[in-house]
Amino acid sequence: MPQKQYSSRIWVIVLIFLTLLVAVVYNFRDSKWIIKELTDYTRPTPKWTESYKFGKVFENFPEGILGVNISENQEKINFQKLQLQLQNRPIEFMVIRLTMGSDGVDQRFKQNWREASKLPLVKGVYHYYRPNENSTKQAQHFIKNVKLQSGDMIPVLDIEKHSTIQSRDRLRQGIKNWLNLVEAHFGVKPMIYTGDRFFWDVLHGQGFDEYPIWVANYNPIDKPETKNWGIWQFSEEGNLEGIEERIDLNVLRGGRFQLHKLKMP
Repeated sequence: MPQKQYSSRIWVIVLIFLTLLVAVVYNFRDSKWIIKELTDYTRPTPKWTESYKFGKVFENFPEGILGVNISENQEKINFQKLQLQLQNRPIEFMVIRLTMGSDGVDQRFKQNWREASKLPLVKGVYHYYRPNENSTKQAQHFIKNVKLQSGDMIPVLDIEKHSTIQSRDRLRQGIKNWLNLVEAHFGVKPMIYTGDRFFWDVLHGQGFDEYPIWVANYNPIDKPETKNWGIWQFSEEGNLEGIEERIDLNVLRGGRFQLHKLKMP
């Protein structure tokens, strides 16, 4: 190989090296960003176990109050052995299903209500709304089956499904009718329980935002989509001693002041 040709190749290599060096110097910040992105991408993400989710919820809402809701789906509960604490958080409210539609009554309501009255917590009841049934009959059915006292939680309407026989507007009218009838009887605005997405898609901006809102969202999120929620049902996989079946877990934000506002006067 001739000496002149060899020298030319050396200079080409040197120029390429210097060009790369200048590019690295001038793009140092970008290169750091790229390295960080690669590091973040390869860093293992935490597993959203029920225990981890529970911890994150109360890390985000340290003043939050833990509560549960129960129905016949939990079958017979051993109230003598019932655990009233999870991860150093006391259970401070319990909402019990009372009625379903215009004629259904939860088979375990009487026992659950009686035993819950003996516990050091706030108890309440909810009605499961059947969207294809008459709203007036549903409200009357709920009213005649319970007597709420001062200190109990305000009535709760559980609406989760769309109607298959009427329009969305008609469904909203029926829900509003139920709420008005129950408010007229008990003298307080009921609370609405529903799915986070259902509230946003169906109820938001339709005259329901003024009610206390309880939303369910079990996804690995920091908070629900609904902005004005008072209670968030963040898990359906709770495990309590004394209850064989899984149980729903809820956080009420705002502390005991907000819990007091949700009580019957």
